[in-house]
Amino acid sequence: MKETAERKITGNFDWQPASIVPAFVQGEDAKDIYDSIKDLNLGWCDYDPKTKTLRGDNPFIEARIDSLVRPLGLRVANLGDLGRPEIMRIVKGKYYSGTPALVLRSMKDSNTINLPLVKRVAELAEEKAGKLKFPFMVKGFDSPESYSVVPRDDFTVICDERLDGKYDGKKFSDVDELGLPVFDKGGNRTWYARGEGLSGVYLDSDLGLYSRNDYLAYSDDYGRVVLVSEANQKFSAEGAARENLSMRLNELKVERDRQVEEAIAVVEKKYGKAMKLMKG
Repeated sequence: MKETAERKITGNFDWQPASIVPAFVQGEDAKDIYDSIKDLNLGWCDYDPKTKTLRGDNPFIEARIDSLVRPLGLRVANLGDLGRPEIMRIVKGKYYSGTPALVLRSMKDSNTINLPLVKRVAELAEEKAGKLKFPFMVKGFDSPESYSVVPRDDFTVICDERLDGKYDGKKFSDVDELGLPVFDKGGNRTWYARGEGLSGVYLDSDLGLYSRNDYLAYSDDYGRVVLVSEANQKFSAEGAARENLSMRLNELKVERDRQVEEAIAVVEKKYGKAMKLMKG
């Protein structure tokens, strides 16, 4: 006790730093994101000016926004991100949030509106990975319009038996590095998987992982796209924002100086004319 009393507590503990920083599409840039996607027929989405929040979420919205923010060093949450406590905490009991990925379990799909996209995804996957092995998941694509998939350079095909519909209803608590469930009969979360065709993957408000939605463009006001920044990028992002502000301030200064010079020139010209009139 004496030793503890003599030492000064400084906060020197074994802190566990966060590896990611999540955010909804909310804040000053949210309106610009909304304006860039609202006319693309990606599915329902809306912008709330009071909270500066984009509402609505489906695989096509996610993929388009993911492609928009990648150049900034950001991403829409991938499946592994959705298993992180930082994201589950902001979704739990309130929202659903998906990842820009599609799961294909067979060439047959009872929702016939999906069939052209089933064919498209299968062709892209075969071109990338060779002979198809169902089920598989694809990610790394853009969606410039609803029910469209345009592969990016990071287009990836992931084959995993756990994506199979036979695992529908299985329990789990943890996920692996891919974000897929590590099944456990005593788990406190549930994996939901469709038995055929195409579906997305999303984290629901009950923290279950759902991959059995057959209406891919469905979106409602409980949907939230989650953006992710690596924790060590947060400060560089803030630095970039300050740099952009500095550049803008410099532009405004240049413009101000130009306007001042023009105003002075006008005044001097008028003064010159007035002096000539006075001298007759």
